Amino acid sequence: MCEDAPHSAAPPPGRPVSRRQVLQGMVALAALAGCGPDQPVAGARAPRSTAAPTAPARPVGPGAYVMAMHLHASASEGEGSVHSQLRQAATHGYDVAWFTEHDWRRRRLLFRSTYSFVPGEMANGGAWGLERRPDEGSLARGSGGDHVPDPVSPADPATPKASLRIRATSTGDDAAAVTLRVQAKGGSRTNFRSRIAGRVEKLDVLMAAGGPDAWGEVLLSLSHHPASGGRPEGVYALRYRFRTELKERSTSAEGLTGVVDVPVPAGRWQSVTLDAVADLAAIYPDLDARDHSLHDIVFRGVSRRRAPSDVCFGHLRFEEQDGYDAVGVENDLVARYASEGSDVLGLIGSEISLGPHLNHYGGEQAPYDYGAIARLGDRPGDDAIPSIVRHIHANGGLACINHPGVSITTLLAQQAGGADMIEVGFGRGGPATVPQQLALWDTLSRNGLFLTGTGASDDHSGQGWDQEGNRYYTAAWSTGLAQPDLLNSLGGGRAYVGYLGSFAGTLDMSLDGTVPMGSVVVGPARARTLRLDVTGLPDGGSVQVVRGAVDRAGTADPTPGTTVVQTLGAADLERSRDLPLDVSGDSFHRLQVTDRTGAVVAYGQPIWLLDAEPATGVPGRRRAG
Repeated sequence: MCEDAPHSAAPPPGRPVSRRQVLQGMVALAALAGCGPDQPVAGARAPRSTAAPTAPARPVGPGAYVMAMHLHASASEGEGSVHSQLRQAATHGYDVAWFTEHDWRRRRLLFRSTYSFVPGEMANGGAWGLERRPDEGSLARGSGGDHVPDPVSPADPATPKASLRIRATSTGDDAAAVTLRVQAKGGSRTNFRSRIAGRVEKLDVLMAAGGPDAWGEVLLSLSHHPASGGRPEGVYALRYRFRTELKERSTSAEGLTGVVDVPVPAGRWQSVTLDAVADLAAIYPDLDARDHSLHDIVFRGVSRRRAPSDVCFGHLRFEEQDGYDAVGVENDLVARYASEGSDVLGLIGSEISLGPHLNHYGGEQAPYDYGAIARLGDRPGDDAIPSIVRHIHANGGLACINHPGVSITTLLAQQAGGADMIEVGFGRGGPATVPQQLALWDTLSRNGLFLTGTGASDDHSGQGWDQEGNRYYTAAWSTGLAQPDLLNSLGGGRAYVGYLGSFAGTLDMSLDGTVPMGSVVVGPARARTLRLDVTGLPDGGSVQVVRGAVDRAGTADPTPGTTVVQTLGAADLERSRDLPLDVSGDSFHRLQVTDRTGAVVAYGQPIWLLDAEPATGVPGRRRAG
């Protein structure tokens, strides 16, 4: 179902026009469409969308900065690149793109270093397999591919060992191919997907039959990039062709697929090096070759003009290069794209995610010590959350509990591990699924746990943000567009969350006109007024005031206990933005915006009113004077 397009809204009185309004005036969106990172690629392919970037003016002075939080690029398992994510952020009017690559993929922790093509061969607790993909073209009987115990590479020290043998013979002049793809899901968690920088692949190849019209090849599917160099946007690939008739190595481009022709001898094993960064840089010098992920590994036997291709692949290994600094590369990439004209601030964080998933925003992106783990299946459990939070805080960052699948009783027992934030706006179901996350957050607030509720997309594709079901943004009321200012706003709860395409206004509130959203007020109860500062309600929508008692019920009653105490439409806000507040007992209040169907499409942070100092204290950023 298409959603209503948001209408334009004026900025709050006394505040400058800023990019807090850049989501206004967008066209109605198409039906929600999910896209996972595990779609196989047989070669470079067309993009999901072709939206051109806009160039909205940057805010001057204080304003709400629109942030895409929890983004993945070329060090994670999807097809997104830093370049494509920055372009999507610019296209949709964001100020900030905050990258949080999976830490263990960035470090290639528990990644398989060798593969001997043995069925069921285990490494790090998982097995790789070979998935037969649909044949290309018309093939003669006897064409196919499988693991074989002979012939095998004499250089492979493994016991046992095998090889992948592919035979392909076309039935006509046109090319035909047998294709098999590495399948490493399950226990292996596709533990080859990461940035191509900092490592090379080596492979032993035997061309038993080949020639000008028959060869073997390896296709490496890479990352999505915007249009550049006269090429359209799309997913790039590298195709290594092993040719017996060639004497010299050569490179060329076929659209978004770089082709590397590698001479190999006929009838004997040859070790070949696949240096994706060097080869990609030579073929597409305008691209930063480091901004690519190894997304898929595909083996093929290719034939044309009825020439038989018979190729064996064996002893695949991944060699790490000394001196590779993954975080340094990410900082280089955002600096490069900024120098090339990107008006989106790229920031580098981390998703600590081998066990429970927590984002590390700000500070030094130092590696978390997982201890002596030899198998991906032995990853830490939810009891590691406090340890991860302590690590993030020790390195000067804010800790965010991601897409919380942790039970509320666990979070209550841990006091949320001491985290600063929790993802509330999250999920491919969009506003239909957010009530359960709001309930979890409210339950934490009921227990005097002061967490900023953020919105995130967890996008891995760098394509079509407005077509994703999960498209929440976080807007920070910050004194400036710099990481320390943004962190201060997030840590203090000076932010709101909206759903891209459904809410394009602004959301803020204050107590007695002086105590800002996100604050904790400690002291005896007295008469209070809540000022609502809300613009851009969806047509037929409303803003609701949600109240909850702070009774610290704990695990005995792990429910939110909240009530909607006031619902106001646009006309109501025009008459008055000040509401008397119920101050009986310890409580918290927050705002949420609903559309005409009643779905929550935006929400703000709570203000807590407490009679006495809580035992755990109040974070300095949140304490109201």
